[in-house]
Amino acid sequence: MPNLGPLQKLLRILTVSGLLLTPLGVPCAAAQDAQVAPPTEAPATETPATEAPATEAPATEAPATEASTAKPGAADAAAIEAEAAEAATTDPDVLAFSEKLDKWRAKIEAAEREIADSSTTDEDLRNIPDELEELRQRIIDRRAKLRPNLEDRRERLAKLGPAPKDDAPRESDEIAEQRMHLEDEVADIDGKLKQADVLFVRAGQVIDQANEARRDRFTDSLFRPVPNLYSSILPTALETLPQQFVRIFAEAEERIAEAWSKGVLVFGLLLIAPIWAGFATNRFTRRLAPSAAEAGQTASLQDRGVAVIKALLRTCLPVWAGLAAFGLIAVSAGLAGPTLDAFLPQALMAIAWATLLASLVRETLVPDGGVQRIVPATDAVAWKVAVLLWALIAVWLLDKLFVLKDFIVFTPYQVSVFRSTLFAALCGLLLLSVLWTIHKGPQIRQAALSGWRGWLFSLAAVLTGAILLAMLLGYESLAHFIGTHAVSTAGVLWIMYLLHLAAESISSVSMISGQAIDDDIEEDEDMGAPSLLTMRIIASLFLDIAILAVGITILLLLWRFDWVEVHSWIKAAFFGFQFGPIRISLQSVLIALGVFALGLALTRFVQRWVTGRVFAGRKSESGLHESVRIGIGYLGFVLAALAGISYLGVDFSNLAIIAGALSVGIGFGLQSIFNNFVSGLILLAERPIKIGDYIRVGDQEGTVKKISVRSTEIETIHRQSVIVPNATLITDPVVNWMHLDKSCRLDLPVGVDYGTDMELLSSTLLDVARSHRAVLKHPPPVVHFAGFGDSSLDFELRVFLRDVRERITTSSALRFAILAALRDANISIPFPQRDVHMRGGAPEDGADEADPPPAK
Repeated sequence: MPNLGPLQKLLRILTVSGLLLTPLGVPCAAAQDAQVAPPTEAPATETPATEAPATEAPATEAPATEASTAKPGAADAAAIEAEAAEAATTDPDVLAFSEKLDKWRAKIEAAEREIADSSTTDEDLRNIPDELEELRQRIIDRRAKLRPNLEDRRERLAKLGPAPKDDAPRESDEIAEQRMHLEDEVADIDGKLKQADVLFVRAGQVIDQANEARRDRFTDSLFRPVPNLYSSILPTALETLPQQFVRIFAEAEERIAEAWSKGVLVFGLLLIAPIWAGFATNRFTRRLAPSAAEAGQTASLQDRGVAVIKALLRTCLPVWAGLAAFGLIAVSAGLAGPTLDAFLPQALMAIAWATLLASLVRETLVPDGGVQRIVPATDAVAWKVAVLLWALIAVWLLDKLFVLKDFIVFTPYQVSVFRSTLFAALCGLLLLSVLWTIHKGPQIRQAALSGWRGWLFSLAAVLTGAILLAMLLGYESLAHFIGTHAVSTAGVLWIMYLLHLAAESISSVSMISGQAIDDDIEEDEDMGAPSLLTMRIIASLFLDIAILAVGITILLLLWRFDWVEVHSWIKAAFFGFQFGPIRISLQSVLIALGVFALGLALTRFVQRWVTGRVFAGRKSESGLHESVRIGIGYLGFVLAALAGISYLGVDFSNLAIIAGALSVGIGFGLQSIFNNFVSGLILLAERPIKIGDYIRVGDQEGTVKKISVRSTEIETIHRQSVIVPNATLITDPVVNWMHLDKSCRLDLPVGVDYGTDMELLSSTLLDVARSHRAVLKHPPPVVHFAGFGDSSLDFELRVFLRDVRERITTSSALRFAILAALRDANISIPFPQRDVHMRGGAPEDGADEADPPPAK
């Protein structure tokens, strides 16, 4: 049998490249037979081009017709190729995936035609991204199901290894057949998956095209002026307006009659159930009311923000419960559609939002119960602004309800334009009145124009001017859009600010106002570096990120961005982007912060356990407790930081290279800081100075209050905090009164007359020393004869004290006692005496003043 290796390779190449089609299968086999057949039979394969279809016999008949002329090797190769092609096309998973590919491709092409068609409505354009996003998700799911089949075949193909070379020993036909079969399957499945990837990308591009087309249409409608607005449209609308009100009242009567037709029970539930739900909810929200003490006391900005949120919940929850009860009963009775796109659900949501905005204005500007308002303003100005804002919210609600009314009542074009023009004008005038009132109020103006609030005030002024200018120029759609969306945007931003204040109240450092918040952590409960304060700041940061993410999403949807597009932005922001070998994403950052906070919490737990269990009841020094506690704190802090950084994907080998490059700079520029850091580690490990020791460094002495890795804090007797670099405590002489124990020796000098009885003096001083409670009995007090003075005999009373920290108070008390004891013993304390000799006599009466001394 001849070697068929090269022919098999050619067949595999043709199969992978897609050139081996079913109609060409037999001619290829015939060509193969022609190469090995006798020369006399070669012309038999040269059929004319017109007779090519005649050679397309079924695969089962080709070997039979050429069995007499073809050699066994060629027939086996043709059979192997036929079986491989059949296996590649009859795999049920691949066939089902191919059918799905055709359907997906047809749906994408249909969406492209709809986008290109100018007659496609805005609603159809809005549905295209939703449908294609579902299609993209189906592509991902189906691709994930087919992917294991590809991996399985690749693994089996890898086990077989590559085909032997021409000069290598020939492998068996069974192995060659199996390898060719697997290669065909791999090529076919891989091709289908790549087609799915192309369709996935193409669907995303079509989604972008649909959103772009919808935005272009919406922008064109906003910036297209209404022709003859003031000359024709508005007068015609005023003429047809009575008929429109008749339609509205007729529709309302029909709806009421329909509700009555459902029965007295349903009609009664529609009236009573919302009231009952509101009262029942109000009973549970009373606990949110501030107490009398809280209402009268001065609160911080953060506490007032929390109070406003509680008041909003207390006011709005009963109303929302009533609206929900009304909607559920109406939907259950068949009076409204079950979807959120129907008139009643959207109307109820608009009323709920208006209720929240009205309560927000009340609790912010004119709160009840003596609670401090969050906005500084006088009562008169606050009430004026509140009334104007309530009127603006009422205008917004009426406009929203009239727009929703178009779902059930026909509205002529002229009336729709008149309604938009009227409400836009009212919004612009009310906004202008609010801004003017704020500008005229001294306190509220200062608050509104300071910091980031000034930027918002300027933006509101620009929007108000845009509304009024658009109205004058006839752009009623633009004016209406800005006016109605400005109200909701202001409400969302203010709620985000209140939620930020609530998140800020759990932290000790303000992120916007810059004011420190009082922390109620006791000093002895502070556990060093991983303190509760750090975890509270991390928790506040998490909440702020969540508030920003939700708030920005709501604002984007509010300003008519499509949810599919917003969702893709959120995914891109959450899952991040690639920056070299590191992928930066909000998800990884949040999880890294969570790992860091968890490490800090675990460190705090270990510190408390060591302090409360390991050293509980032991007589070891408190300095040892503190050193162990601080060491655990810094070790846990470093490990938590490393764990968080590791989750971000930072390669520490690269950091080691950078650290080596920066070592020279650290050696020169940060030498003193690094020296203090190492000295702090030495102090914590060697413990020559401990917390609570009474030391003297240079001309400063006091009690050691805190030892950190950079400096040591000393508190003097004057309650002054002296910060000493750790390097000073290592290199300079330090007097530690409590290094080995707390006792110390106190020397009190005493001078007496030369005629004093020595025995009486010694016994008197020793009695005074023994009678004081702070003086130790062992070693006993000693009276030391120091020397002969100019006018006294000098003695020293040397005593030993239990605690060096009582040295100053004990020395003063002993001096008082010595003075009293010496007086009782009639022992006098001499004082220096001086004899003054005056030269010359007294001046005579009437004589002039003494002559001045002669000049030298």
